[in-house]
Amino acid sequence: MAELVSKTYSEAIFEIALEEGRLEAIQNEFEFVVATLKEYPEFYEILKTPKINNTEKKKVLVESFGGHVSQTLLNFLKIIIDKKRGTDILDIKIDFDARVDEYNGVAKATVESVVPLSEEQLKSLNQNLAKITGKKVIINTLINPELLGGLVIKLGDKVIDGSIKFKLEGMLEGLAQIII
Repeated sequence: MAELVSKTYSEAIFEIALEEGRLEAIQNEFEFVVATLKEYPEFYEILKTPKINNTEKKKVLVESFGGHVSQTLLNFLKIIIDKKRGTDILDIKIDFDARVDEYNGVAKATVESVVPLSEEQLKSLNQNLAKITGKKVIINTLINPELLGGLVIKLGDKVIDGSIKFKLEGMLEGLAQIII
């Protein structure tokens, strides 16, 4: 249910931002709002709690973000509060970003490795992923010593596990079946 809610609201703000020609601006403003909510969790609690009425919550929104975000985003946040969806703001932002990336032809990948990849390796990997997806790829790298070697690439809902750990686990599973 929460996923449907975030997709519905993210689609709404995406369509409005696109119609206004302010997709990047709205995305930046929304990022500012979310960063503020993460930095001040007690502030986010105000927006989520049913103990405070919606009028007060919207007043806090205007006082906090009125001079920092557009009226479009501010009105959108007020609607979220009116619909008692304050708890979904972070998920709505995640879905909104995914829509913007899709619209802009961008794919985001997470690459895990045991050691940092060189610039040349990252460039080659980026080119190969761009060729596969047909999109501009933005790579986020993570160091994970548990892999023992190789890479794990997460691209959207796909995972390419080329780690030594994964291969060893597969070999152990195969050996276990032979022994039984």
